[in-house]
Amino acid sequence: MPTFNQISNTSMQSTPSSMRNTANTEIVSFMEMRSDRPEPHADQSQDRPGAHGILSIPSELIHHILKYLGTADLVNTALICPSFRSISQRVIYRNVQPSEDMIIPCLRCFALYPHLASCTRTMILPRRYDVFSDFFNLLRSALLNASSLTDLTILLDGPYARYLHGCPFRLRSLTTTLDWDKDFIKLIIEQTELRNAMFGGKFVDDMALPSDALTKLTRVSASPLVLAAVVPNRKIKEVELCLLHHALFKDDILSTASIILSYSTGPLTALQVITHISDTPSALAALKAIAKNLPRLNSFAFYSSDGVVSQELLEAFPEFLSCFECLKSLILMSRNTTDALHDKTFTAALASRWHTSCSSLQSVSLAGSIWMHNPRHGWVTLADFERLLRGDYRLLSRLKRWTAVNPTMSLEDMKSMKSNLEEEIEDAAQGIQMEQQMILLCDSLLQFGGP
Repeated sequence: MPTFNQISNTSMQSTPSSMRNTANTEIVSFMEMRSDRPEPHADQSQDRPGAHGILSIPSELIHHILKYLGTADLVNTALICPSFRSISQRVIYRNVQPSEDMIIPCLRCFALYPHLASCTRTMILPRRYDVFSDFFNLLRSALLNASSLTDLTILLDGPYARYLHGCPFRLRSLTTTLDWDKDFIKLIIEQTELRNAMFGGKFVDDMALPSDALTKLTRVSASPLVLAAVVPNRKIKEVELCLLHHALFKDDILSTASIILSYSTGPLTALQVITHISDTPSALAALKAIAKNLPRLNSFAFYSSDGVVSQELLEAFPEFLSCFECLKSLILMSRNTTDALHDKTFTAALASRWHTSCSSLQSVSLAGSIWMHNPRHGWVTLADFERLLRGDYRLLSRLKRWTAVNPTMSLEDMKSMKSNLEEEIEDAAQGIQMEQQMILLCDSLLQFGGP
């Protein structure tokens, strides 16, 4: 089989850029070059039914083991026998992110060799690459062979969605900057399994989405115009609202946008806003508009991509938080590392003050510093939670030793001591659970356009 280099008619004597979670080009080429070579007779005999040794292990288990190998080791493993070659290829090509200089060779490889393209589950196509006259046909040929693709990132600006029509894959996640036009609507209708989407393309006027499209979508990131076409009457539970222009973070715009989001049948439980802060009064008015129209949010995340999060804004947050009925999680992030959000001395007491205005609040993250509310200990940091948990487990271990050494301890004393310890451990366990929820929320913000 030709290598990437032969396919692209280029000479790569130096080490090229690597593909995320895949072989670098040199290694992939090395593997492809050998993928059609006949194996020695001794190796082929190991692949026959009834073979003993490692080949008697189920292929699913071998696949799981090989996932922990590095790419160079996977290439060497592929040379053992046809069975190992097939499994190694599935691991190597499962997640593909070609670098800018390898996008064309990668697409040509997938267009020519469907068995490699069919291994891919995740594909990330970068924004910067040369678009030559036949690029889109090459892109289409490659994607037509990617029958198992479930997660696609295609940062291609413009009206090019038609080149994805009729592809056999059914995506669960799509991140794209393709224009939201009639061809894109057709693409969306075809993707009946889509659950997670980031629509960053230009919205074309009067592009309506059929009511029976995107029935499984639960999480979406987009501009207000796209959200207006997607969210109403769909079971959207998580939304990221992108307002990157400073003139968009105004109370009238946020009021309209939040009313539109309220028509989700999810119901909507989590909202993340990425925006630019121009001034404190406008920012506070915009935030209050959100809380007024979406009072039953469980979590709210705010990321300032530009501007300053001032002390005045943070001190006025009780006015904003008091409008929520059941808010449990609050995340505030800012790219400006010199603003009040990064002043740990100032922010240390904010969580407890805000809790008086929003009694349902359980966790607060301010520029990465996380506080949790515990009924027994009040607002504590994650480090405090870890310390409390270790202390409670030590006390429980002592209780077990005491009962073993002193069997004459009264039943009432044992019950009382055990009850108190179990309550403290339960509180600490709840804190760890909230910590995990916060980590998930932070991960979701980073995935959808955070820092």
